[in-house]
Amino acid sequence: MKNNFGNITKNHSSFLIFGQRRFKILVLACLGLVFSFGVHLFPAKSILTPIANQTPTKQSPAPLNAPELVQQGKTFYQAGQFTQAAQSFQQAAQIYDSQKDILNQALVLNYLSLTEQKLGQLQQATKTITTSLELLNNAALHTNQSKHILALVHNTQGSLQLALGETESALASWQIATKIYAQIGEQAGYTGSLINQATALQSLGRYRSTMKIFEQIKQSWQAQPDSLIKAIGLRSFGNALRASGDLKDSQQTLEESLAVAQRLRSPQEESSTLLSLGNTFFSFANRSLLQETNTQKEDITPFTCGYETITDKAKNYYTNAINFYQQSIDKSMSPMAKVQAQINRLKVSLYLHQQPTSEELNSIKSTLNTLTPSQATVYAKVNFVNSLQCLHQVNKAEVKIDESVQLLNTAIQQAQNIKDPRAESYALGHLGQVYEQTKQLSIARKYTESALNLSKILNASDIAYQWQWQLGRILFAQGNSQAAIAAYTEAVTSLKSLRADLVALNPDIQFDFRDQVEPVYRQLVALLLEPEKPSLENLKQARSVIETLQLAELDNFFRDACIKAQPTQIDQIVDSANPATAVVYPIILPDRLEVIVKLPHQEQLSHYRVNQTNTEVESILDQLRVKLETRYTFSDRQALSQQVYNWLIQPAEKLLEQNQIKTLVFVLDGSLRNIPMAALYDGKHYLIEKYSVSLSPGLQLIEAKSQKQRFEALAGGLTESRLGYSPLPNVATELQEIKSVIPTKQFLNQTFTNTIIEKQVSSDAYPVVHLATHGKFSSQLEDTFILAWDGKINANQLREVLQTREDAGGKPTIASHPIELLVLSACETATGDKRAALGLAGIAVRSGARSTLASLWKVDDKTTSILMGEFYRQIKNHPNITKAEALRHAQELILKQYEEHPFYWAPYVLVGNWL
Repeated sequence: MKNNFGNITKNHSSFLIFGQRRFKILVLACLGLVFSFGVHLFPAKSILTPIANQTPTKQSPAPLNAPELVQQGKTFYQAGQFTQAAQSFQQAAQIYDSQKDILNQALVLNYLSLTEQKLGQLQQATKTITTSLELLNNAALHTNQSKHILALVHNTQGSLQLALGETESALASWQIATKIYAQIGEQAGYTGSLINQATALQSLGRYRSTMKIFEQIKQSWQAQPDSLIKAIGLRSFGNALRASGDLKDSQQTLEESLAVAQRLRSPQEESSTLLSLGNTFFSFANRSLLQETNTQKEDITPFTCGYETITDKAKNYYTNAINFYQQSIDKSMSPMAKVQAQINRLKVSLYLHQQPTSEELNSIKSTLNTLTPSQATVYAKVNFVNSLQCLHQVNKAEVKIDESVQLLNTAIQQAQNIKDPRAESYALGHLGQVYEQTKQLSIARKYTESALNLSKILNASDIAYQWQWQLGRILFAQGNSQAAIAAYTEAVTSLKSLRADLVALNPDIQFDFRDQVEPVYRQLVALLLEPEKPSLENLKQARSVIETLQLAELDNFFRDACIKAQPTQIDQIVDSANPATAVVYPIILPDRLEVIVKLPHQEQLSHYRVNQTNTEVESILDQLRVKLETRYTFSDRQALSQQVYNWLIQPAEKLLEQNQIKTLVFVLDGSLRNIPMAALYDGKHYLIEKYSVSLSPGLQLIEAKSQKQRFEALAGGLTESRLGYSPLPNVATELQEIKSVIPTKQFLNQTFTNTIIEKQVSSDAYPVVHLATHGKFSSQLEDTFILAWDGKINANQLREVLQTREDAGGKPTIASHPIELLVLSACETATGDKRAALGLAGIAVRSGARSTLASLWKVDDKTTSILMGEFYRQIKNHPNITKAEALRHAQELILKQYEEHPFYWAPYVLVGNWL
């Protein structure tokens, strides 16, 4: 802070000298710039970091002139003594008013409004900033300094509007400020107002736009000296990175922010950043658990109190989070900041199955009762109620709601008093949730409908879906299935409208996707398929809902809407496909496995049910995957494989025979994605011996080409060890085998780099791109990659490499000229990651390729070279063969002439268009 305020103190003595008026305005404007940034208010479950009033201390005698009063107000403000700061600014404003000094009066009113916000006096702060803006609008603003003040006032107005829940208005105010700063060439103000825009965009759930803003300014931060703006900006960036799923970068950026705050000796900013670091480590813990588990919880509510089993890795992350929260509490200068860290610490303690002390709980309750009404106060009470309900659940005690109801009713009243309908909707909805937990369904429905109506008025889909989902659960519990289906359908529609920014529903949701979003889809499907014989309309809707879920999963994986090409409904391709093709849609629900089958030229969908719980299904699939990857298993492997065959295929065997089906396309769900369908066993034969097999990431896929194009390949790979990965000596043989079959341009080892691949793909539109190198598919974006000579290429980078044909200069785009076939050999799914195959589906979609051929686990590279050579040979020698048929013949070659065990031939899967 010394760097920011030292010059202000030194030069205040000259403020009354008329000849130095311009300098006076500039110095005051700098002070206003520091005050104007860093108000970050987020929804419930998010990071909340505003500052409330401190305990008053004895004020020194007031100076006689306005500049000294302003300096005194600044000193009080930085000490967190906001009541005294407000008094000083009020006196200074009165003096400037009597002197007809409009610009300085407007500027000091700006400071006063900021201080009133800190005191929670939002209505008074609104009046104050409105007066300031009116003064400026009536003045002639010819100088850069006067325009600078106008920008500051718009910044302050934006922070107030955000605190009031008027996020769109806040964004507009900060956009005006940004424009003014750009006009006068004020870089610090321009950067700060961009940071504030990012804050508003985060609150609106528009994280892609948020990240674009941070990308604009992150380079300039490195060259800037330490300042409060830099500390706050880095913290905002770190929060946005966490919300976007980049946890490592979030941690690094927040640590940079903390270092700046520590060098400035600003405990206020240290406390806020420590709170953010705690949230990032909390997200690290949740992510590690989500990677290692895949079981859907039996409880259909979104109410999450942690996980029954915690790994050592997750425990370490949770412990670090608690430590950061405690440091934030110790550094905190305000009751609000302190109680927010206490509530977050309480939540993580419950995740660790730790019992809080009565002193901890009483401290939080006492503080909450003394806080001035504000948006942050409302959200803090909602968060605390969630922890109280978890506490009852962890203790397996009867849920006591009196205290929770009282807290939420107070929160609702406070939200109404400060005229914040968004916060009111949250408090109402959570009150409905409390009554839902205690089975008081009529009362729960009343509050839920009130919350939903408010969210609709606000056009806030990000909170509307939560209350639509909650209403659906309540209606179902009341026995009204049709009304419940309607409510669930509205919830899915709301989620679809948020598709491009699904990760932004709140900063925790992408890590709790399985608990906070996925159940909406699955519970709707369960309702639609509840009858023994569902209607055709229900079957079609169920299928469509699962597709929407799978697209949402991929959006969540990539942190944006990732399918860009114009898709074709898979049904249209099935009806016209030759040879005859059927599509199998297994859906894993908590209490059963549902299977829908689409046959060619038939409007009616086939449906059958397997009465196995998701826990039983997951257990069998886990055992089967282990057996398939173990080379010396036999009868036990076949028994498990036959059991899965009996679930998915056996009930439809006669239908498949009657319709002379030759190809099966699977739209797989959950852990089924980790199992190669080709290895399913009917007791005598593997599935690949009867059908060609393909996978589709959804009901839609890139349209098949009507005519075969030239069949040439761009091939690259590694034979030598890189970054600790083992050498792949047979890759050279594999590429030579391909070259002997089709025209191939090869790049091996040192020539197999990110840049060279991108250059070659963009310079010549090869229909086939074959990459023979180490790779890994994971449920996490940053852990999904292929290995080039110069380093790892993750899924997003691979997209940039492979889609360089998208060109504004007249070249064909990826949508009209995509890669026909992307082959990734020697890749594998991440060990221990239950949802790792999501990474394979992600790359298949993200690359824009019509078809992707990859392996689920790493096999002997000699076998791989034989299989790949035969695959290409089949395509070359049989012009009308489909890719799925070519793969089948290649797999059968290994099975019958080399190795019978599925380990060697089964892991190769074709994803996307099978024709």
